[in-house]
Parts: sequence; C-alpha cells; structure tokens
Amino acid sequence: SGYTPTEVYKFDASEFLDIGYPCTSPNLMASFIRVNENECIDTNATNATSQALYIIRGSGYTLSQDHGRMEWNTGDMVVVPMTNSKMTHYCTSEKETGGAAIYWVHDEPLLNYLGVKPSE
Repeated sequence: SGYTPTEVYKFDASEFLDIGYPCTSPNLMASFIRVNENECIDTNATNATSQALYIIRGSGYTLSQDHGRMEWNTGDMVVVPMTNSKMTHYCTSEKETGGAAIYWVHDEPLLNYLGVKPSE
C-alpha cells in the first residue's frame, strides 16, 4: 500500500446538483478526514449550526477555540455545536494503517441556501 496524505476528502456534488457552493446534498456536506499519526489538519465550517465527527479508526483529539479539547477514539461520535473558528484534528495513535479516519458531516450548505447565519 502507498502513502496516503493527511487530507479532507469532500463528497462535493455541487457541480452535478448545479449548486453554487460545496455540498453533498442541498442541505449537507459530508467528508472523510484522514489524519496521519503525529499530524494534524484544520477544518472550517463556521456557517454550520453543528458538526458531527464519527471516528472510524484511530485515537486523538480535536481542538476548538470555542469548545476546547475533545478527546476521541475508534467508534466515538463527537458532536460540536456552532463554532466561530476552525477546528484542528490531531491523530495520536493508529497502528494498523498509520492514520485516523473520520467521517465528518455538517449543515453549512443548508444555511448557505437559506442565506442565514447560525446564532448562539
């Protein structure tokens, strides 16, 4: 097997759906996040009411300026309410493949469609 970089793999169907913003469906954006051991990656969905991260494999933590440090392990579901800043995801351990796999979804496309911003 070859090297897989730390990266966000978006399921962006906006071109197919003829929508002017990234989305998987008109009301949802879904992505896989790969984070190699001892690496990190930022995500940014500041126009979402919430975000969900399902940890497919790996251990690590996510840092958010608004919500602090959130530890996670394989099988965890991390739900994050509205945030005004990026989140940074760190993989501390994943011995089988050398990197964490995370399924990430948020509702930013819905708010973009409605032309609204989330509120606290």
